[in-house]
Amino acid sequence: MKKNKQLMINLITMVFVLVINILINFYLARYIVDVIGESAYGFVSLANNFVSYATIFTTALNSMASRFITLSIHKNETEDTNKFFSSVLIANALIIALLIIPSIILIAYLQYVINIPTEILIDVKLLFALIFINFFINLIGGIFTIATYCKNKLYLTSLRNLESTILKVLIIIALFMFLKPAVFYIGVATLIASIYIILFNIRYTKKFLPEVKIKKEYFSKEKIKVLLSSGLWNTITNIGNILADGLDLLISNIAVGASTMGIVAIAKIPSTAFNTVISNIMTVFQPQTLEYYAKNDMEGTKNEVVQSMKISGIFGNIPFCFIVIFGLSFCKLWMPNVDINLLNVLCILTFINVFTGGLISPLYNVFTITNKVKLNAILNIASAIISTLLVLLLLKVTNLGVYAIVGVSAIVGVIKGFIIVPIYAAKSLNMKKTSFIKPIIQYTIATIIILIAYYIISLFIRVDNWILLFVVVIICGLIGLLINGLTLLTKDEFKNIVKLLKERKKA
Repeated sequence: MKKNKQLMINLITMVFVLVINILINFYLARYIVDVIGESAYGFVSLANNFVSYATIFTTALNSMASRFITLSIHKNETEDTNKFFSSVLIANALIIALLIIPSIILIAYLQYVINIPTEILIDVKLLFALIFINFFINLIGGIFTIATYCKNKLYLTSLRNLESTILKVLIIIALFMFLKPAVFYIGVATLIASIYIILFNIRYTKKFLPEVKIKKEYFSKEKIKVLLSSGLWNTITNIGNILADGLDLLISNIAVGASTMGIVAIAKIPSTAFNTVISNIMTVFQPQTLEYYAKNDMEGTKNEVVQSMKISGIFGNIPFCFIVIFGLSFCKLWMPNVDINLLNVLCILTFINVFTGGLISPLYNVFTITNKVKLNAILNIASAIISTLLVLLLLKVTNLGVYAIVGVSAIVGVIKGFIIVPIYAAKSLNMKKTSFIKPIIQYTIATIIILIAYYIISLFIRVDNWILLFVVVIICGLIGLLINGLTLLTKDEFKNIVKLLKERKKA
């Protein structure tokens, strides 16, 4: 029961913090767009996308580090832990040294790569420079996040993330208030907030992993080879993710212009927020799942995966249904100074990935935990290439424009997520191929029922102010939870969750 209590502490804390972060970021996005405009704001997201392209060179090394370090800690293999830890840190420093010069060249000639209005050219270049510096710092500091992960104390990371978000907001608002508004201020605030988190993670590493010693003598080419051989296919997967979803802003910038790219960037804010929620919920279950797997408890591993699917699914279909039915009202209140109809359609299209990922994301844990990422990587990049080619084809032969850019990847994602991923995840755990079909059917039925319920509510309530929107969010959230609970959970699962919640109150 101690493990269940820790799970609920992590989950409840993480959800609470993420909700607060979402509210803060929604306000911040509105504030920034009002001050500097949607075109300039679009470059913030585009800069982060360019950083994601750079992660192609780091994924192979870092994507499996948590797995191997956590396994070595649970097996009390201290020497292996130190070798993995030190090797990753030193190797990341070498990667940074290799990437600095190309990054400087890219930023110097940025105007020849993307469309940038002349009046904000220097501003955008400074933004890109700061975002890349932030990437390099996080590359070094990322290894220290393993402490709270392997000790299953992720609630501490959640609380520090909340504090860093508040710090970031305060810095941005202060700079905008006292200095001439500029988009690169967001880069300044992001960098400071990242340093804040890294300092705490270093402290947690010393506290929870006192056995970890970072020394150059521990650098091991053999450990690097182990990580690279396991993480290579995650690099392929990462390339697939970039092709499927990470090129939309770049293509929008080149094909339809900076202004429309800005609206695409804005439209992705809500879906990105909820995808972050789902991703973090998936992370909450991963340490426990990995521990079961390390102890060869396959029944426990299976139960954790299924439980995480059902819980994270709640955070996928409820916001998706809400944005489909009430999206236009939300957009009018949130961003009244942009093209509301375009923003609404794009929001719905981006939320298709939230709907799919809500249920399916936990299955990706299986590939990492079982170290069976090869086929998943191949399928991921194949679907991404198909998606990219379809987008380019539709841009050439139709007038769909930005709708094609955003919509195609979402549709391809549904096909891959609900058909291919569940089959291979089951295979990776030596289960029947149909093992995860039942939750998918239940999830789809629940989503349809929720959509109908929300539509009925919309017939009686016209949302035209923030207070009414908040009330509708609460009503819809409760109804969605009830429908999901009745449709997704068995009686025993429902009783177990209620029991866990009661234990949390006593904890």
